Amino acid sequence: MNFRTKQYLRKRFGDYYQNANLTLPPELERREWGFIFFDELPEVVMRRHKAFSRENEAFDYIRGMVPAHVYHSAAYYQFPGAATMKEKQWQGADLIFDLDADHLPMKARSYAEMLSNVKTETTKLLDFLLEDFGFPENNTSIVFSGGRGYHIHVRDPKVMALESAERREIVDYVSGTGLSTDFLFNPAKHKVYDDGKFKRKELDTSRKIISFEDKSGGFGWGKRISKYLVQFLRDISIKDETEALNQIAQLMRNYYSKKPNYDTLPEDIANRIIRMKNENRKIGMEKIAEEVGINKNRVRNFLMSHDLLDYKREATIIFKKIRNMSNSPETLDRIENQGNIDDSFIFDAIVQKAIDENSINLGSAHTDEPVTADVKRLIRMPSSLHGGSGMRVVPLTLTGLSKFEPLNDAVVFSEKETRIDVLKPLKPQNSMVEMKGKSFTVTEGINTLPEYAAIYLMCRGAAEYA
Repeated sequence: MNFRTKQYLRKRFGDYYQNANLTLPPELERREWGFIFFDELPEVVMRRHKAFSRENEAFDYIRGMVPAHVYHSAAYYQFPGAATMKEKQWQGADLIFDLDADHLPMKARSYAEMLSNVKTETTKLLDFLLEDFGFPENNTSIVFSGGRGYHIHVRDPKVMALESAERREIVDYVSGTGLSTDFLFNPAKHKVYDDGKFKRKELDTSRKIISFEDKSGGFGWGKRISKYLVQFLRDISIKDETEALNQIAQLMRNYYSKKPNYDTLPEDIANRIIRMKNENRKIGMEKIAEEVGINKNRVRNFLMSHDLLDYKREATIIFKKIRNMSNSPETLDRIENQGNIDDSFIFDAIVQKAIDENSINLGSAHTDEPVTADVKRLIRMPSSLHGGSGMRVVPLTLTGLSKFEPLNDAVVFSEKETRIDVLKPLKPQNSMVEMKGKSFTVTEGINTLPEYAAIYLMCRGAAEYA
C-alpha cells in the first residue's frame, strides 16, 4: 500500500468517523484499547495498552487519529492503561465468540455465499447460548465483523469471572466435543424368560436419551437430537425409494467406516468370514453367524469395520422399518417428547449425523476457539470500520440478524466513480467484487469502480489509488 493510497483511505475513513454515530462498549473506562494505523500498513502493528476515562475522550481520539482498525478488550481491568497485563489487574471478561467464514469446512463459491454460510452458523450458535445456557437476550449482542464473519458478546454476570479452562468447556459443549451415543443414552433393558429348553429375551424398557430422565421434554443436546431424529424419519419416508435407500446406505457406510471396532475376532474366524464373503457377496449375516458360531451383531460389526457389509441390503430392511415408524404418531411422540429411541443400530448413525450438523466446531471449523478462551482478547469495536474491507463493523439485534445483508447494509461509502490501479498478480478472490446487489469484474491495471468497491480492493491490498 503506497503513501497516496494510505492518505486517500485515511481521508475517507476520517470523513466517516466525523459523521458516524459511534457505539462504545459498556464500561469503556475499564477496558484496554488497541489500534492499527494506516501509516504502518501493510505491516500489522497493534498499538495497545490505551485507556479512556470517558466517551468524548474515546471519540476525539478515534476522530483525530483515524485508525485503520479499532479494538477494545473483552476484559475489564482496574488499570487498563498499564503497560503490562499483570499491572492491569484483570477483573473479569465478556464471553466472546468469533465466527469466521475462513474456518468453515464447506467451500463457498463466492464472498456472498461465504457470508451466508457463516450467518447460518451464527444463528445456530445463538440458539445454543439462549436455549441451552439460558443467557438473556438483553445480555447477548451480535456484531458483523466488517470482514468475513460475526462476533457474539455475552455480558452476563454469570460468565464474567470464568477463566480460560471454564470457557473452553463452553466451547466443548457447543462443538459437541467428546459427545457420542454412548454418553447420550441410558441403554435398553431386557427381561429373560425360560421358554422350554431355551431362554427368551424381550424388551423391557427402550433406550432413552438421558436428558429426558432429568426433565420432561428433554433439554440441551438430547432435545436437539430427538427433534432431529423425528425430522429425519419424516423427511426420508417421503423420498423416492431409490434415493432413500442410497441415503441410508451412505449414512451407514460413513458412520461405521469411522467407528472403531474393539471386538477383535480370533484370526481363524475373521479369515473364514472374509473368505465366505469373497466367495459369495450375497451371503447374509445370519448364515455367516450360524456357520462360524458367533452372534449376528458381532458378524455385522466385523463386516462393517472391514467394509464388507452389503449396505444396500441392510438399507432396504431399514427403510421399511423407518417408513412404518414415520407413519406412527405414537412412535414419533415417544422419540420427540419422551426421548425413547429404538435400539436399532441405524439410529446411532443418525444420532452422529445430528451431532455433526448441529455442532459449532471451534478452531478447526466453525468458530475461532482461541478467541473464546482468551480472557484478555481484543475484539473489534462495533460501528468502527474494518481496515481490511472498508465495511462497517455493524452492531445487530437478534431480530435484525435475519434481515441483515452485509454486502449491502455494512457498505458506507458512495457510488462516486473512483479510479484504481489493480496490482499484479491479481488473485482470483479479488477479481470480482460483489456489493450493493452489483457485481464488478476487474483486471490488472487501471479500473474505474464505485467508491465502495474501489475502497474494498484498496483495503484488501489488491489495488492502489489512481
